[in-house]
Amino acid sequence: MENQPIDIETRWAAQLCLEHEALAWRYGVSLATPTINISSGESLLGWWDFKIHTISISSHLIKTQAWDIVLEVLKHEMAHQYVSTFYDNADSHGHYFKLACKKLGVHRAFVTGKKDYNQRLQEFKGDLSADAQKMLRKVEKLMALGQSNNQAEAQAASRKANYLLNKYNLARIKEGEGDPNIGYLTICHKKKRIESIQKAILAVLRDYYYVNCVTSRTYHAYDDTVYKSIVLIGRKEALIVAEYVYYFLLDTGRTLWQDFKHKQGGKRNEKISFDMGFTAGIKDNHELMFADSKIKIKGDLSLPVNVTRSLMEQNHEENRQEESRLFPRLRSGRYGRHQSLSGAFKEGFKNGKNTHVSKGLTSCGSGVSGLLSGSG
Repeated sequence: MENQPIDIETRWAAQLCLEHEALAWRYGVSLATPTINISSGESLLGWWDFKIHTISISSHLIKTQAWDIVLEVLKHEMAHQYVSTFYDNADSHGHYFKLACKKLGVHRAFVTGKKDYNQRLQEFKGDLSADAQKMLRKVEKLMALGQSNNQAEAQAASRKANYLLNKYNLARIKEGEGDPNIGYLTICHKKKRIESIQKAILAVLRDYYYVNCVTSRTYHAYDDTVYKSIVLIGRKEALIVAEYVYYFLLDTGRTLWQDFKHKQGGKRNEKISFDMGFTAGIKDNHELMFADSKIKIKGDLSLPVNVTRSLMEQNHEENRQEESRLFPRLRSGRYGRHQSLSGAFKEGFKNGKNTHVSKGLTSCGSGVSGLLSGSG
């Protein structure tokens, strides 16, 4: 008898069992793996039945939402399981449940059971203040100027865009905002590995765009496949800008490598050196943005270097709380090997020096439309 294909919902249940085990390990809790049931209803996202030791997750949720949200619902139900296991079902969404949610790193939008589903999603995605939207529109206009063929004009536009980001974050921190409202955004190219150029771009984003960056993994329900992924952590406005810059630099770097390979016979083993040179050139440009300069916007001088550096570090500290919630056992990664004195590295560096983040189409992500609309 031929093997029959396994039903997709059976595969989803099997994956959720694996996720349950991985989350229990990640957060250091001792929970027995329950039976996972894929439910057909739409009104309940998930529930825990302690009598039959079963967690049910809605198939509608899996079909309509990113896996990040499915995992937040799973963690919510694991918190109920934790209360059953260690507190003898002491409460439903009370004190012990909230303790369990904290221990399991449940996102604040999914802690209480009283919120409407759409309200939860909106809180999970985050809001943009009027000041943030105003800043993003200014940055978008400067990106348009960055398309200039005049290198000096393009560089000045990029520097002004970074200046606005710095000034905005300085004003926000000076106001003593109590809740920084940090969130995260997952980027997945449906690949089994993260390329060196992607990791190098993440270093640029971390150093200059107010986000923390982590490489991770994510499951795609319709593909029934686990892929490598990138997680950006920060305020919503920072995530919008960083996502755009990520795709812009990745698309540009890949195009420049193809040109180098075609025109100068670049070999496959030189790609990492070229990519590292390209991102080194990008970082060199960005370092100029930190230097005391002649930039003026309506008579306002650029921020001193020490102020900007301190601002960046304070922002990373804000982000680390969310980073720790998501990845309590985080390990640091490393780049591939490359020859910094090779011809490919030097050519990549030259190309990076001549690249300035500007308005343009990207293959994925929210792109400039995200800046204009204020959507993530």
